[in-house]
Amino acid sequence: MKSLTRLIDRWTEALTPERLRNDITAYKRVRMFILSHLFGPFLGHPITIYLFLNDPNPWPHVHILGVSITLFWFFPIALHFFPRRYELLAITSVANLNFAILITSYHFGGVSSPFLMWFLVVPLLAFFYLGSGVRTSVAIFSQIVIGLGAFYAVYLMNKSFPMHIPLSEMVDVTMISMLCASLYIFFMASYYASVVDSQSELVKEIARHQETMDDLKTAKEEAERANGAKSEFLAKMSHELRTPLNAVLGYSEILLEDAELDGNGEQIADLQKISAAGKHLLAMVNDILDISKIEAGKTELYLEDIDLDQLVEEIEVTARPLAAKNTNVFEVIKHGELGTAHLDLTKLRQATFNLLSNAAKFCQNGKITLEARKVERDGVEMFHLSVRDTGVGISEEALASLFQNFTQAHASINAKFGGTGLGLSLSKNLCRLMGGDITAESVLGEGSTFTITLPMRAQMPDAPEMSEAQVDDALREAASELRHLNEADKALSSGAEGTRTKRTVLVVDDDPEYLEIMDRMLRKEGLSPILSTDPASALHLARAVRPALMLFDVLMPEVDGWQLVRTMKNDPITANVPVVMVSIMDDPKSNAPQLADGFMSKPVDSAKLRKTLDAHLAKDAA
Repeated sequence: MKSLTRLIDRWTEALTPERLRNDITAYKRVRMFILSHLFGPFLGHPITIYLFLNDPNPWPHVHILGVSITLFWFFPIALHFFPRRYELLAITSVANLNFAILITSYHFGGVSSPFLMWFLVVPLLAFFYLGSGVRTSVAIFSQIVIGLGAFYAVYLMNKSFPMHIPLSEMVDVTMISMLCASLYIFFMASYYASVVDSQSELVKEIARHQETMDDLKTAKEEAERANGAKSEFLAKMSHELRTPLNAVLGYSEILLEDAELDGNGEQIADLQKISAAGKHLLAMVNDILDISKIEAGKTELYLEDIDLDQLVEEIEVTARPLAAKNTNVFEVIKHGELGTAHLDLTKLRQATFNLLSNAAKFCQNGKITLEARKVERDGVEMFHLSVRDTGVGISEEALASLFQNFTQAHASINAKFGGTGLGLSLSKNLCRLMGGDITAESVLGEGSTFTITLPMRAQMPDAPEMSEAQVDDALREAASELRHLNEADKALSSGAEGTRTKRTVLVVDDDPEYLEIMDRMLRKEGLSPILSTDPASALHLARAVRPALMLFDVLMPEVDGWQLVRTMKNDPITANVPVVMVSIMDDPKSNAPQLADGFMSKPVDSAKLRKTLDAHLAKDAA
């Protein structure tokens, strides 16, 4: 039985047009159509044979019945070649069945014919084939009415039904007809029941999958909330860590200068170790903060036009001594003129130097190659920057997880070379922010190739709309700023008036320890610093003091440093005062020259400060 079922399924599947398999409802109806037409004639022809043998004059009505029943075998073949005409073929098939029943009933028994019972099959098959739509109902009902009307009209014309075989002699064919009709209906009903059962199982399975999907969705949302909370925590903790680290580095710089002046060699060595360790820790915290900001969706792109040829030259100047530390040969390959790209310069530099520093660290007495080219992919112009080394290489297993946070190619790498395993993950995320990616290829023991792929013109992501809570926060910030402005005059020190004749520097930062360090550094340079932790009052201070230079922190809790720059530049009294932005991030905004006059990265040491003072105070004095 199972083999017969499989054979029937193969036949049915072979005859089902590919076009009708996509819609599950249509697919089931088509299978029902094919099955009924394949096996229906086997149940109809026993009647044809009986009538042919027992009718003294079977021509032409018995022959017409035989042809009509045989035609059902050709409908699946027609469907295979004309799948778009399925509805027309189904309606024609029902009309053919209607015709076969009525012509047989007319010639053999009339209204008492044993074949009229087949008439009940007509609407059943029609709805199996075409469904229960209004259009189907009207078409089938019209066929039945027209057929019965024609049946009755012919009877009225002839005033009687033909009597080819007396009714008393049709007991045998009546039994055959009942048996065949019952088998046909039983077969179709069984198949329909199996379809309904399978559909019920499918519905249950869908419900189970839906429940599983809901559970997965809930788990995903919880994981995203947990990840968001983790990123927020890391961002806040990293900022809290960097503030005291900047103080440590600043004070160590002051002590180091004093030790150099006193000629204390032992203290100089110790202080240099403190400064180096602090800078290493600060770099690690910076990476953690960058990763957490990307995961929290708070990293911004600052796109600008970049001369790629000049960028490659600048990278070469910086990377060549880096490669030489492990006696590596550094080579730059540039395929033609690279032109101008619209990208975030800071993030591209950061990703590139991460790859170059890794290559320099893991390659000794080898060769490091930087290769740059423009390529076209799917009609979009792309920039490829590859870093290739002949170092230790990476295994295939390690490559699979290489770009995950805190992941290194092998556990022994940390012990031998150090590092946190954040650089590659950070670089990949930075490139993805610009619509690109980083890929890696490597052979263990032969070296690795890391390729940055970026569109030549990156697109700025859509800015999210402000929620009501964010609007309320903005209004509260505006009210707070207004209060601070009203109290700004109280922030002026009693000796502020006396500094007007001196060269003063206004420093605004929310970190008191940093302000203390800047106070000592600026006084060593013979300047008079004016310090404030309140950015909202900075404009009033600047108007009152008329400083020669202003140093603003970028990240402050109430007023953004860039907003403060705009305020100063839009005020006629302070518009010409040079403004230098100071931040724990490296060049936090690539369009800084358009907003401020300069930039210094924290921690600020004496060399950075003197360079900035020489550049801006000398210009001011001139």
